[in-house]
Amino acid sequence: MKSLALPAAVLGAALLFNPLLSVAALPTGTLTFVTPSGTVGANDTIDIRLRLTLDAASAPLTFSSNPLTGFAPADLPVQGTYVDPVTGLSEMRNFALHDAAFLNTYYLCSGTFTDVCSPSANYSFEFWLASTPGNPSVNFLDNFALPAGQSTEYLFGRFIPAAGGAAPGTYTFYSSGLTLYFEGKDANGNFLRSESITLTASCPTETADCAFTRTVLAAVPEPGSYGLMALGLLGVSWVTRRRVGLAR
Repeated sequence: MKSLALPAAVLGAALLFNPLLSVAALPTGTLTFVTPSGTVGANDTIDIRLRLTLDAASAPLTFSSNPLTGFAPADLPVQGTYVDPVTGLSEMRNFALHDAAFLNTYYLCSGTFTDVCSPSANYSFEFWLASTPGNPSVNFLDNFALPAGQSTEYLFGRFIPAAGGAAPGTYTFYSSGLTLYFEGKDANGNFLRSESITLTASCPTETADCAFTRTVLAAVPEPGSYGLMALGLLGVSWVTRRRVGLAR
């Protein structure tokens, strides 16, 4: 992933990754929040939707897996991680064959919705991992098609309010990323997985002009509460008048 002066990252697929790993010839583009600001209620779940837009001069992000197509050989990682099934130890080995590519996302612990990477008194974060109608996910996709200069949107994750609701105020979030990793085999047919390569990230500068914000409004009494309040006020008025009458 991209090297940023931020706390440790939380990964959608819990993959190992190298913050400095990149491949210049792979697709490039921008990642922006679909609805960067808005107001919500204290108990509302907050969807984080992102728009991926490839640069006009970028290579397309179009690939399929098993067999792997869509990448020039020079763009593929040379090495991947092999994990010994007996000892559990890992080592880097050269790819002899690339079978598949997968998209994935990551969350950098930034802003005020959560406390670093832990749930706060107000919100916890959840990745959106499985596509449903109207809520597509890009996590673990092993085939994908997006031409240069075009855009696509997906649901990255959600902020879930704590029990009892979030406190009123404005909350911020900055950094999500879209990554690509490869799977294949070494010369002996052993499974290898590459480190993740960041294609693009949202709001890497952590500035207000690109932030995701939501303002939580103070709770408003329900209509039934207004009725009870009115009855209470009438009762106070009646008692006050009765006391005044007795004093006379």
